[in-house]
Amino acid sequence: MTKYGLVIDQERCIGCHACAVTCKQENNVPMGQYWNRVLTEGGDKIDTPAGTYPEHGEDGTLDMGYQPTACQHCENAPCVKVCPVNATYTRDDGIVEIDYDKCIGCRYCMAACPYNARVFNWEESKTIPEEGTGDVPARPQGVVEKCTFCSHRVDEGLDPACVVNCPADARIFGDLDNEESTVSRYIKKYETHRLLEDRGTDPKTYYIRGEMSPGRPQTSDKMESELDEEDLSTWTPPEEPSADESSGAGASHGSVSADAMPHVPVVNNGGDD
Repeated sequence: MTKYGLVIDQERCIGCHACAVTCKQENNVPMGQYWNRVLTEGGDKIDTPAGTYPEHGEDGTLDMGYQPTACQHCENAPCVKVCPVNATYTRDDGIVEIDYDKCIGCRYCMAACPYNARVFNWEESKTIPEEGTGDVPARPQGVVEKCTFCSHRVDEGLDPACVVNCPADARIFGDLDNEESTVSRYIKKYETHRLLEDRGTDPKTYYIRGEMSPGRPQTSDKMESELDEEDLSTWTPPEEPSADESSGAGASHGSVSADAMPHVPVVNNGGDD
């Protein structure tokens, strides 16, 4: 039985926030809201390192890492248990979803989630451009929303947008129940941990720390270190960007086909919050 999960290699993450931005675009996430966040491990503010600067000819202790955080799609999800109207549910493939037609906006799920992964639509959705972005409809005012692992893409056999658009290939998505999948192999081979494991939520997002992994395979379901000449022969180099891509309509990414690219709207100016 398929059970989807995500591996994030924190040794490869460069804190560029591309995952957060592409998530907003692909999922039509309104201004002021984030389903996917990259927290800085260090000082009190974003991109503030921990430790001390070199002084008086001595070595400093500066250090900074990144903690990408979104819905962990827990196997034992407390948000599912507390929802009084069964609006939050777990799909057969392990993805935790919200039925926005059922959600009554009580926010019990937000209080129950130990990862602060959910956001509430206090106002009508506002996006740039105004007609919205991505391939999913906007959620109404007064409901809770969150990461879906881009289930609309997964249903088409595609990786989540944050995985495809990670420039460091730090995100690997796949079937945790398949021992031969890359996520399963990475979890077995590398030192991984999950957030707040003591809460008993059994998250399906794993983080690699210590030894850097080869990253997201671009050619097959094998780890890159296992690729042979036949596998490598299927790799196609990135194409030169078209005029539309150069103007901001999208960009090619390694061997990923154009059909698999997350939707990116054309915006002439301005940005997101």
